[in-house]
Amino acid sequence: MMNAKKSKFALLLAASAVTMALTGCGGSDGNDGKPGEPGGEPAPAIQKLNFTFNKSVVTNGVPSVEFTVTNEDDLPVVGLQKMRFAAAQLLPQGTTGAGNASQWQYFGDETCDLASTCPGTFVDKKNGHYSYTFKMNLTANAKITYNDQLAQRVLIRAYNTPLPDGTLVPNSNAFVDFTADTGAEPSYSRKIVATESCNTCHQDLAQVKHGGAYSDVNYCATCHTAGKVGVGKEFNALVHAKHKDLTLGSLESCQSCHTENEATPDWGNWSRIPTAATCGSCHSTVDFAAGKGHSQQLDNSNCIACHNSTWTAELHTAKTTATKNLINKYGIEASSTINTETKAATISIQVVDASGAAVDIKTILPKVQRLEIITNVGPNNVTLGYSGKDSIFAIKNGALDPKATINDAGKLVYTTTKDLKLGQNGADSDTAFSFVGWSMCSSEGKFVDCADSAFDGVDVTKYTGMKADLAFATLSGKAPSTRHVDSVNMTACANCHSAEFQIHKGKQHAGFVMTEQLSHAKDANGKPIVGVDACVACHTPDGTYANGANKGGFEMKLHVVHGEQGVIKECTQCHNDFNLDAFKVKGALATSAGKYTTPITATCTSCHAPESIGHGLENMGAIVNGDYTQANQAAQSETCFYCHTPTVADHTQVKM
Repeated sequence: MMNAKKSKFALLLAASAVTMALTGCGGSDGNDGKPGEPGGEPAPAIQKLNFTFNKSVVTNGVPSVEFTVTNEDDLPVVGLQKMRFAAAQLLPQGTTGAGNASQWQYFGDETCDLASTCPGTFVDKKNGHYSYTFKMNLTANAKITYNDQLAQRVLIRAYNTPLPDGTLVPNSNAFVDFTADTGAEPSYSRKIVATESCNTCHQDLAQVKHGGAYSDVNYCATCHTAGKVGVGKEFNALVHAKHKDLTLGSLESCQSCHTENEATPDWGNWSRIPTAATCGSCHSTVDFAAGKGHSQQLDNSNCIACHNSTWTAELHTAKTTATKNLINKYGIEASSTINTETKAATISIQVVDASGAAVDIKTILPKVQRLEIITNVGPNNVTLGYSGKDSIFAIKNGALDPKATINDAGKLVYTTTKDLKLGQNGADSDTAFSFVGWSMCSSEGKFVDCADSAFDGVDVTKYTGMKADLAFATLSGKAPSTRHVDSVNMTACANCHSAEFQIHKGKQHAGFVMTEQLSHAKDANGKPIVGVDACVACHTPDGTYANGANKGGFEMKLHVVHGEQGVIKECTQCHNDFNLDAFKVKGALATSAGKYTTPITATCTSCHAPESIGHGLENMGAIVNGDYTQANQAAQSETCFYCHTPTVADHTQVKM
């Protein structure tokens, strides 16, 4: 990129506007012969726009704002070309009727494009300082009555239109709340959810809708308001309706989004101000006006009489709290050995209580809905495949499978029945690893006996998935081979799914809760790393189901699933590191029904279409959708990393 200062001079000198070029470096107050306020060197590169509002007032019904724009290094940004300015005012709680919540009223917006038209008066002071005076007069609005006693808001959208010298700028949002006459901070507000709460899952809220235009949730809440959007698309209704049916553990608690911090002084409104519109957006089967599913309520005036803040908060967090308490009541400790003669693995499972004391599994057996044991071979390059693995529900609805036993010590013991096809001494395939998950029947926050012996787990409200464990054993007796856990940490998954997320809870699996019990490695601070390596017991290189038709290899599966859901924006959302050395022990991965691809290429193409990578993959040693033998033999022939050095921060990085 050209130096911003030099490129500005070149452009402006070419236009014979030397004085403007000088102000680009130092600023001007607009008066001849007076030096003005220095702005410092302009920003040479811009990854982020920071806005500081210096003055905001409404004069005779016309809003105006003065603001400063800097980049991520606090350098002034000069020459913004296109911006949108919007005006709104906030009706306080109860203004529109007893029990009603506060409400934004959207006056309108004006887009100022220096390349075409600008309705109001836009001033770029060439030192990072700007001002805008609206053309619209708020008193002339036919639908909204302007009231200078109410809190006012001006929102800004800076478009990603390059600066005159070609410097790229990101789409950015900012807003300021103020009192009309003095510009002071209003005495009340409506800041209920912080953008950072949204970005816990979304990474960048701007990418959710509207083509990347709006990155601040306050912009969404101001625009999606009654009178501006249709019924049901008001922000409080829309956002709940969009999220309520997602099977993410974090969404089971209102406080996943409604968190207390400096950016959300009104975060407690979710429990403090119950209304039919907000409550009905989640409780969608209730018709308050018709009295369906609730006593008839024609307005919000009586809601708080029954639904006081404390009771509402307790009710909406009780399920999450109860589930967490149940999960933490018991754990398991799994261990495994291999018989050198039969080459079968024997897995022993000890239940422990919250203090770590041993629990005789017979004492809780009637309450165990399922206990599942999955054994596979070769943690880094899984050899048995999805269909070849050894798996069993050792317990189902309180009944012990005949293949399993409970010994005198109260441990459940199971010996594998399939041929594990263990490999040579010390190889990755010398290691068998067993993933153990289990669930217990529960109701109203308590464990209960599993009354229905035919229950298959479909009704997930009848049981709670418990903490899983992972056990290793080798035929040779040497230390087991383990899969790396330094690429993805479970805490990244928990950001969206919650720490108590019961993975695969349903008919096919018991519901795995992945905690520190699974750890077999520690970080630099000595803390256990909760990895996702246990998942490869099923998500093998061959994929899941027949011939890997659904791209089930773990290196690919999460990319495919989260990509289809539109979740993936940056590698940093899930990855804390890339372990490129891991590919040295991987084989071919199934990429379509009966077809296999060399591992580096397969992993990359789980996000990127092969044709989008830009060069012939086969020329780099890759086999794309070939037969298994061909692709597996070529697995270590790929030359991708001769040039590519992907990092979490920049997965497109190449050696220069």
